[in-house]
Amino acid sequence: MAVKVYLSQNNNSYSNAYGKYYAFADNETPIDLVGLARHMSEHNTPFSEGTIVGILRDMVKCIRELNLNGQPVKIDNLAIFSAHIENQGGWPTLADVNLTVGMTNEQGKPVGIQAIRQCAQATGDFTKAELTKYGSILLNREWRQKVQEAKKAAGQPDDEDPGSGD
Repeated sequence: MAVKVYLSQNNNSYSNAYGKYYAFADNETPIDLVGLARHMSEHNTPFSEGTIVGILRDMVKCIRELNLNGQPVKIDNLAIFSAHIENQGGWPTLADVNLTVGMTNEQGKPVGIQAIRQCAQATGDFTKAELTKYGSILLNREWRQKVQEAKKAAGQPDDEDPGSGD
């Protein structure tokens, strides 16, 4: 298993990173709940795809309900799901505090709470360190060829495989 990546060049002339290349995850179309249930049902489970879909739908509903009530939910070796507040601007004094979401000041600039968002924090075996240690990278064929050609043109040895994939 590997994370597929593509490369992108920074074209912002005001940036200190102008002209540099960066790798980004090239994620495929997400698998929905039914697709996940189908995948799970193919892993030697006694439960049918339909049963798993029902369980997962109930799980999603319960996680949402608990998060909206301020209760984080930890799914071992995956993530802790919780609600977080997105602030902007802040209030100058306690007397100015207004907990209405999406407020603006007199100049029309956002101030205070702008949104409530869902967060998922990796936990257990599904951490950045574990993913980095055991994960691998796949560069698509087009970018792999461009990297190899650039190395050749620069007279650099092509001793590192820049990832293989489609």
